[in-house]
Amino acid sequence: MNDADFIRGDVPMTKEEVRILTVAGMELAPSLSFLDIGAGTGSISVAAASLGCEVTAAEVKDEALDLIGKNAEAFGVNMEVIRGKAPACLKDESYDRIFIGGSRGQLEAILDYAHDHLKPGGIMAGNFITMSHAEAMKVFFKSRGYDWSLKYVAVSREDRLGLLRAENGVFILKGRRG
Repeated sequence: MNDADFIRGDVPMTKEEVRILTVAGMELAPSLSFLDIGAGTGSISVAAASLGCEVTAAEVKDEALDLIGKNAEAFGVNMEVIRGKAPACLKDESYDRIFIGGSRGQLEAILDYAHDHLKPGGIMAGNFITMSHAEAMKVFFKSRGYDWSLKYVAVSREDRLGLLRAENGVFILKGRRG
């Protein structure tokens, strides 16, 4: 799935290289239940659905909700989309995988929700551009006994003049619940 294949608008999107690492790290497989909190354009949700996961995507922004639907249709995948601010809008269901792509100032509450709704042995992951959010998730993983990892990925792309242009670096965190 190339970035150019997604309809984007003005909504943040997990870039291709980071999406590949995130999806691979979450060890996705058909029939796993997958929750994407702060789904943005839905690029992670679409990737999970294309691998056969049962996907629920939660997003608060109207433009993003529209893009999630359009991208799901463009890639021919189905998913449930929830409108609202997490964690208040989220269902009382358990999931095999939970991804946090956005938190709208509710990271601690979202982490608590995710922990309470992640099945034993399940994987929770988050991508952040700020060190403070990455540190908060790392501290959370440590305090709850997760087997966790943190990576920092920085990607540069060549422009039309042959110059490399850096994208924002991204912290990728992954934790497996015991």
